[in-house]
Amino acid sequence: MRWTLAAWLAILLLLPCHLAGASSGSSSSSRLRLFTDERRVELREQVRELFQHGYDGYMKYAYPADELRPVTCGPLHRDPTNVNFGINDIHPNASITLLDVLSSLPLVLPSEFPDAVRRVATEVSFDQDVKVQVFEMTIRALGSLLSTYQYLDRLPDEPVAQARALGLTGKAKAAKKGKGVDVKQYRGRLLEMALDLGKRLLPAFNTVTGLPYARVNLRKGLDKGESVETCTAGAGSLVLEFAVLSRLTGDERFEVSEARGGSCDSQSAGELSLSHSPEQALAQRAYLAIWNRRSTHNLVGNTIGVTHGHWLAPGLTGVGAGIDSYFEYGIKAAILLDDDVYLDIFQDTYAAIQTHVRTPDGFIYRPIQFRLLQPGLPSTIDSLSAFLPGMQVLAGDIESAIRSHLVWWNLWRKYDALPETWIWQERKIEWAGWPGRPEFIESTYYLYQATRDPFYLRVGERVLNDLRRRTKTKCGFATLKNVETGELEDRMESFMLSETLKYLFLLFDPAPATPPTNRVFTTEGHGLSLPFSKLQKTSATRRAMHRGEDLFCPAYEPPTLGGLVVGIERRLDYEYARSLVFGWGVDGRVIEDKESVQWWEGGFCSLPLAPTFSFDIVLTPLNATDQEVPPEDPAPSASKVRRDDATGDFVVADVSGLRLSVRWRLDNRGYDVASIGPHRVRPGQQVFVTDQKMEGYLPIPANPPATLHAPPEVLLRFSTISSKGERAVFLHAAASTATFGKSFGSAGSAGFGIGGLGMLIRPKVNVDGCRAFKPGEIPEVRGVLVLDRGECPFLTKTLHAKMAGMDGVLLVGLAPTPPELLVQDPSTPGVAAGSGSGSQTEGLIRPSADGEPEELLHRVSELGVVYVEHIVGQVVLRMMDVERKAVAVEMMLLEAEPAREDLKPGGGGDGRDKAREGRVMVNDWEIWNLRVRERPP
Repeated sequence: MRWTLAAWLAILLLLPCHLAGASSGSSSSSRLRLFTDERRVELREQVRELFQHGYDGYMKYAYPADELRPVTCGPLHRDPTNVNFGINDIHPNASITLLDVLSSLPLVLPSEFPDAVRRVATEVSFDQDVKVQVFEMTIRALGSLLSTYQYLDRLPDEPVAQARALGLTGKAKAAKKGKGVDVKQYRGRLLEMALDLGKRLLPAFNTVTGLPYARVNLRKGLDKGESVETCTAGAGSLVLEFAVLSRLTGDERFEVSEARGGSCDSQSAGELSLSHSPEQALAQRAYLAIWNRRSTHNLVGNTIGVTHGHWLAPGLTGVGAGIDSYFEYGIKAAILLDDDVYLDIFQDTYAAIQTHVRTPDGFIYRPIQFRLLQPGLPSTIDSLSAFLPGMQVLAGDIESAIRSHLVWWNLWRKYDALPETWIWQERKIEWAGWPGRPEFIESTYYLYQATRDPFYLRVGERVLNDLRRRTKTKCGFATLKNVETGELEDRMESFMLSETLKYLFLLFDPAPATPPTNRVFTTEGHGLSLPFSKLQKTSATRRAMHRGEDLFCPAYEPPTLGGLVVGIERRLDYEYARSLVFGWGVDGRVIEDKESVQWWEGGFCSLPLAPTFSFDIVLTPLNATDQEVPPEDPAPSASKVRRDDATGDFVVADVSGLRLSVRWRLDNRGYDVASIGPHRVRPGQQVFVTDQKMEGYLPIPANPPATLHAPPEVLLRFSTISSKGERAVFLHAAASTATFGKSFGSAGSAGFGIGGLGMLIRPKVNVDGCRAFKPGEIPEVRGVLVLDRGECPFLTKTLHAKMAGMDGVLLVGLAPTPPELLVQDPSTPGVAAGSGSGSQTEGLIRPSADGEPEELLHRVSELGVVYVEHIVGQVVLRMMDVERKAVAVEMMLLEAEPAREDLKPGGGGDGRDKAREGRVMVNDWEIWNLRVRERPP
């Protein structure tokens, strides 16, 4: 397995990469002291008690039925009405609750495991004349059997050692007397049961499309007239369980273990196929059948016909019910199987989600028409999509995971549970039920592993208390029929034990992390892994394809303020997430007042705007007429685009007609080129353009000034100064730094810089600074000049401030367009940070002076220039003009920013020759792996 996947798994299970990053050391320890190990153990044991309560209730009142009625304390059987799929789909008359919970018992209730595994092995049978859902039987029963088999396989052979491994000290003593606890004797039987169940599901795959029917009779196969409708998640989320079954048993019908035909080496690759007959590799065949029917935007629909392969109405896509686990199994199959087919598909699907499904602020993932890209009406989010933050952690996109999780956290705070569906634009419930789903606490667990922020432990404690208070009954845990009224439904689904309480247990368990492996949790919480001997061998072609690849684990780097770590609850966007659920207002429960900011003592909350995640650039001359525009080159020749065999890097000699697909980096520092026409550019590979026409072809500024200005954002602290010199802080705000003027890379520099304090000066006239200041128009003292954006270039304003003897310039943005009028064109990477006036629809921008003479740039090299949003300027100016207060501003680092020697012109961070090399920007963000060079490397 390559290090790249091992790095992901360090985030997954359960070795947090961030321990080697900014949050390690004393700062990490101080945060952990806020939630002690003793408290975690106490909460873990509370979860264990609840688990025992639910398990005992099922075994006493319901077993061998499939489910427990937790209110009346009786069994829940199949509904004789065949159309009641909500019950019958997951009732195979095979003790599904015991089956589903089996793999969790060694962790949570090891004393119950020996009897439970004996009962499953000797009393459960799938030879039942019942119709069930293929997906549910796969994730609940097949996954648990395989996971438990693998656990038994890892146990020692001796009964005494088995008891010791399970922590059964009393049983170990009995074993010494010959009575024993030999649970490993059932290992072969469990694999036999898994294979038997897998074979009973095979008739569902008897289609020409490769898409399985949604339901199958475990004894008779397909019923006559079976519905052809299935969902993307149900058809495409069978890969993990089927792959492990195939590779453990050697039965290639489920997922073939040899090298496969087809590839996903291209952003726009054609249909993927297998080199084997349709009777083999059924799960992968179904997964690819979904992908091969994607839209031109790499989106897949929600429901599809298994016999004809056409998408069915209403043609929506998103990340919620009916589609969720398709994305989840893409990244997890890449990890478990070390398979690039799944990794490449996941990267494309995730880019499509981030570009088209996510709202511009980066917080909401709503359903949209997957071809027209129009939001569905009403626009809802559902509790199943709370899995998304956990998947984003696996993908390495920690920042997106934090934002999306905050929406679900505020929904939980509001309702003490999660409603099944919620109309986010109207902030009201559509479907008020909640059956105890695990997705939110699962994501909380993943985020804690990635960040070690105790905030997520507090979230888990809140969930634990609400579960006990609202759903616990005398013999189990009931479904909440209405999260607002607290009305209960007499049902306990199996995932309450196998996932919800299990993930809570793992969240609070302070046990040390295990070494990185390819182990993953299925969508039902069953741990699966494969030995390296069962993975595909790396071919010479694959090794060549990945040459130069250097994937990293984007370790979470929490913001810092004055050297102290800023926790999740103190992030600048934390209160914004609350406003999405509660509305604007101090207490979070008042009706929105339609203002673009939220006020509370000492600060404000602005409207964020996430950078566009992916877009395409077709390289054509900017000043060309229609007749002169070169056509797109779908298959550029080796003389035009070639890859260096030694380094894996790409060299472009002719840019005319090339399509560059650009994606946001998961370390949140800019963009990378993801593909050049049909050529996929993998992480770690560079793109060198030797065609000097590049600058004239790009729709974005190329070759910015050589001076590196970091960090891109700083934190400003505004305070009033009394006549006695007393300071009173009234506002903190983020500001973006200019790409010219002083670089704010370190503290202690003279004038307006990091750690410096400057008095704000506001001109009475010439408020935009577009002409030189006349004597008497501003005080003859040094300070920071507050100027409005617009009417002239940023550099002109700064030159006039320099001539007036100022230390810096505070640029105030234009009034933002109201949120309800914001429309983002997915084909446009964003609004360029221009220097003139116009409607500003972004948040912070970085003032630039591209193309200005070096002599003028040098004249302002010691002036600090920062940009704040319109609302910040209004607050500050009101304090100065209306309150008649003297206002000072202090600049601090928003977060740690490591030195990047390799970015400096002529620098040798990676050993490459960087002489006469240009960097390319998208608005204010660099394309990190793209370089314009005078000559080939």
